[in-house]
Amino acid sequence: MSDEPALAELQGRFFELITGPKGIVDELVRRGIPERELGSIIAGDARASAVERLDVYANMYFFRIFDVLRADYPKLVAVAGAETFHDLATDYLQAHPSRHPSLRFVGAALPDFLARHALGATRPWLAELAALEWARVDVFDRADAEALGQAALSALAPEAFAELALAPVPACALLPADWTVEDVWRAIEGGREPAAPTMADPGHAIVVWRRGVTVHHRTVGARERRALELLLPGTTFGALCTVLGDELDSAETAAQLASECLGRWLADDLLARI
Repeated sequence: MSDEPALAELQGRFFELITGPKGIVDELVRRGIPERELGSIIAGDARASAVERLDVYANMYFFRIFDVLRADYPKLVAVAGAETFHDLATDYLQAHPSRHPSLRFVGAALPDFLARHALGATRPWLAELAALEWARVDVFDRADAEALGQAALSALAPEAFAELALAPVPACALLPADWTVEDVWRAIEGGREPAAPTMADPGHAIVVWRRGVTVHHRTVGARERRALELLLPGTTFGALCTVLGDELDSAETAAQLASECLGRWLADDLLARI
């Protein structure tokens, strides 16, 4: 019977070594594996030792994932700088190694990680900028839905509006934000040097959605943010007016706000046709 490891064991050891945070040599030391033992399962020759051959795979593994993170967070790269982002990505991948067959999800936890990272401590708005970038990536891949059009509402009798079912398109997200990070995003997109964002007004948020194949986002104030929070799980126009009326202590003001939001959401194609 052969003393060589089974295929599954060999594959597992290979993966553990190439995904180590500090390279093959350090990973061997950390695991107490002599280099000669590695040579018994990985062929080396005069051109490259077993360690050097594995290092090729380790570098390829890291930089392939790093390229995905860099593509998902271009604005964060622009404001943090390439070297700082590289260090951030290294720390992030040590804490959150890829666990999904698709690299589509590898950057999902970066905004929360950045909020707790030393870089986020010095510039806390970076985590919110990252959250905006990830939301735009995420809604792009969400399901399509037919948008509710103005024509469908025009056909409704006035008394039927209270029962009008309202729900956002699946490709929609609402991001509370303490900083005006949308200004940073806009400056970079326009080819300008971004200034550090300012603290936003209370209730500030950003709504992100996809129309066709194009992702959009815009700032919303406290009142529309509250209306969107009520919209996201699904509601009716009547229920929206009722809750807003209770919170604003004015049914007339609530009805006006709900009507203004409805018109804006229709124009944005943000509402799904149910």
